[in-house]
Amino acid sequence: MAAATMGRAAEAQPPRGRSAPVPAARAQDPARQWGDPVSRLVRRVTMGMTPDDLAAARRLGYAAYLDQQLQPGGFNDSALEAEIATRLPMTTWSLAQLRAQQATDQNELYSQLLDASWYRAAFSKAQLRERMVEFWTDHFTIYLQRVGYLKLVDDREVIRPYALGKFPDLLRATAHSGAMMRYLDQNISTLRSPNQNYAREIMELHTMGSEGGYTQTDVAELSRILTGWGTAADGSFFFNRNNHDRAEKRFLGRTFPAMAATATDAQMKGEGDAAIEMLLAHPSTAQYVSWKMARWLLAYDPPAAVVSASAAAYARTGGDIREMVRTILSSANLMAAPAKYKRPFHLAISSIRALGLDLASVPNIRALRQQSDRTMGMQLFNWEQPNGYPDSVEWWSGLVITRWNFGQSMASLATPTTARLDTMRFRTPDTPEGVVAQVGARLFGGEMPTTLRTNLLTYLRGAAYSDTRVRETLSLALGAQEFQWY
Repeated sequence: MAAATMGRAAEAQPPRGRSAPVPAARAQDPARQWGDPVSRLVRRVTMGMTPDDLAAARRLGYAAYLDQQLQPGGFNDSALEAEIATRLPMTTWSLAQLRAQQATDQNELYSQLLDASWYRAAFSKAQLRERMVEFWTDHFTIYLQRVGYLKLVDDREVIRPYALGKFPDLLRATAHSGAMMRYLDQNISTLRSPNQNYAREIMELHTMGSEGGYTQTDVAELSRILTGWGTAADGSFFFNRNNHDRAEKRFLGRTFPAMAATATDAQMKGEGDAAIEMLLAHPSTAQYVSWKMARWLLAYDPPAAVVSASAAAYARTGGDIREMVRTILSSANLMAAPAKYKRPFHLAISSIRALGLDLASVPNIRALRQQSDRTMGMQLFNWEQPNGYPDSVEWWSGLVITRWNFGQSMASLATPTTARLDTMRFRTPDTPEGVVAQVGARLFGGEMPTTLRTNLLTYLRGAAYSDTRVRETLSLALGAQEFQWY
């Protein structure tokens, strides 16, 4: 991967095979309809609200519900994980098994990783963890097609365990991820030819940000400090002392003295560890990571005061992600924030959840995932550049027809071996008025605009009442402008 292709300018480039969307005019902020702070919180911390989510949040109250979601270990997802292990056994395989599978049938390996991600996003009780897994997957982007089976290991052992932990632990884990080493060419960085890709991106995209105060000289010196960091034959992290530059280096104002040939592996590798600790302690890191988290959780243009408060929480707690989230998602902050636009993955998962599908009704989620990938074009782990899928309404808002098509396919689900939508949960009472009332509760948390309610009821009454007409009404609701936001 050439250094010239690695950087923020890539955010303007569409995924392969797609043209850049034309920004749609933004309608009136849907959040103006959301007067309940609790329902706003449920929208933000889940992959899509359900009546059960909303009932739990209202029973606990705003602060207690957020606290519960910030402690994902308190949820019992054992049934979900058991089903994933049964249906998608490769997700539990060892590194050696995955490497062997890569050589024989990589497509099935990739599919099982993607399917597991969809199952967890749709059905895990720890919904805020799933939102943060998506966030960190973009923050520490690794292109699946470039690293193969190592991304499954990275997802399992790096991103998910630390998604709601402490940022320093997460950064250290990614710095020792074989997938990250291979993706950013650190595994081919040598004493005579240091590769600068990882050195650049760990500062520009992972910690300090492009305006964080480092220079190109710092990039070059960090690449020398990190020589020797790479991968073993199986793809696991490995430090090769013979590749380490032992000469003097100067990084971010600190001198790393020349090392003797008798220095230990730990001493040589320790230069890289020390440089990472410098990045973690740098004030630009707290500011940049806080800005990105606030942008993800709160608003595309987060208030400076919120970012500063989150950065202060980072400094006070040693980078505790939960405390940063709690600071960003205060009730006052969230009530002042505009709605955000669902990216295709978020929209697809929120549709699954809103329609009341579950593990039993979705025995094979692959068909839904592939339908979403084909129509809306956001396959997980498939962004080639290191900056992650854009978190931008302008990027995604031009793909409206594909969203309508996906909503229509979801409302039509009737295949027991893949996925089946039981419309009877929307037909209580089994009248047009009853259906629209259920749509309002299940898709919109009881805050469906009056105009949309009237339009759906008019459509449902416009022909003979039937299951087909109910499904068509659900399709219209999933495609409604108001369902595209959260």
